[in-house]
Formats: sequence, structure tokens, C-alpha cells
Amino acid sequence: MINYKQLCLKQRYQIQSLLDMGLSQTEIADYIGVHKSTISRELGRNIPKRGRKAGRYISEHAQRKTDHRHSKKARHVLLTECMKVRIKSLMVYEKWSPELIAKRLSKESETCVSHETIYKWIWMEKHSNHRDHSDYKSLHKHLRHTGRRQKRNNVKDRRGAIKGRIGIDKRPEVVEARSRIGDIEVDLMMGSNHKSALLVMTDRATLVTMIEKLKSKNAEEVYEKMSNRLTNFNSCWIKTITFDNGKEFAHHQHIARI
Repeated sequence: MINYKQLCLKQRYQIQSLLDMGLSQTEIADYIGVHKSTISRELGRNIPKRGRKAGRYISEHAQRKTDHRHSKKARHVLLTECMKVRIKSLMVYEKWSPELIAKRLSKESETCVSHETIYKWIWMEKHSNHRDHSDYKSLHKHLRHTGRRQKRNNVKDRRGAIKGRIGIDKRPEVVEARSRIGDIEVDLMMGSNHKSALLVMTDRATLVTMIEKLKSKNAEEVYEKMSNRLTNFNSCWIKTITFDNGKEFAHHQHIARI
């Protein structure tokens, strides 16, 4: 396998100096440490044929021409229009989240971008007024959390610390592999104006989901719903439960004990 590298400005300065000294293309290639065809292509592309500098290689001009060619070069776009239509359909009609879309499509051997790319695209479409983006402008309304997502490592998080919390970095490595049943992720899905909520408990491996309706985000009600639901199972079936840092999960230690 050949590793191809672009010439840098420093090498172009060397090419100009060596040409002025009268060296051949082969000698220049040996001196710089590249193939002689690289020098041949470089001179063919970047020596002007008209104007005051015609027939002369100038390193700064060659670098500018190369940068311009790269800026105009067609790029391989993963988030194609066909994929956008597919994502919109799954969000609007199937009510899938970007995380679920990215995971499920990759598992089913469909080409897909990461969930973070999907989020960035959704917010870009929301704030764009270009007519080409009008079909996706309201797609953000189909997100489970319609507000902007909280940034990672946000030091200004004022939601309050949960007593006795165990960081996700302490979670067993087997959980990330999704190779066993019984690793549960718990989250809330808020209703209109935050007047109601759904308690969503999903097994990471099978994606089997248990849903309980809540009247509020009160920690006592969340604890009661989880207690009633999870005690219906054999305790050996549940291996781990992962919550987020919301105060509605303040009774996580009680849930762990039952």
C-alpha cells in the first residue's frame, strides 16, 4: 500500500530553489525524498502558461493554486438527501431518537452517520431560512427533549448533585458491549409544557422497553413506579441500572436495594 502525502509549502520552496540551480526533476525528487512523478505533476499543474510568470515555477503561487483546487474539490458526503429523508421518516412516524436511528441502522447494515451528526444537522435546519431546508425545519419538534441538549462537561450545571451517585466510568465494561440481558437505562420523556412525563426503562441489549406514565417529575413518584415495575422480575435478571443526573432519580439508592 502506497502512502500518498501532499507537498507542503516548505517543499515547494525547495523545488523552486533547486529549479533555479538547474537540477533535473529526478535530482529534485531524490533530494526532497519523493517520487519523480510527484515533481512532474507539481510542475505541470502549477507552472502558468500565460502572463508575466509564464513558464516559471513560484512556490507561493503553487501553494495558492493547490489550496484553491482543494477547496473546490468534490467531497464524499455521508449525510445524503436520501439519508435525510430516511431519518425524517423514522423520527416523525416511528418516533425514534437520533441515538436509536444511528445504532439500529448500523446494526441492520445500513449506512448512517453518528447521532451527534444527526443532532447538528437538525439544529442547523431549524435555524436556516434557505428554501432547500424547509422540509426539515420543524424536525427538532420530534426530538424527545425539544430544548437544546446540554453540552458535555458543562461546569455550569445547576440541577444539583445526586447524593451517593456512582459515575458512569465505574460501570462494568461488559455493559458497553451490550452482550447480556439485564443492563437497564432509565430516562424521562417529557410531555407538552412539562405537565406530564413518561418513565422509560430500556434494556441495552434487546431494546425491550418498559414505560410508566407519571403525573410529574417528583422523585417519590418515580421511585414508586420503578419499585412496582422492577419487583415483578427475578432480582437475578437485572444486572445494572443507569440513570442520568436529574433530581427525579434522587432515590436511586433505594431502588438499588430493592
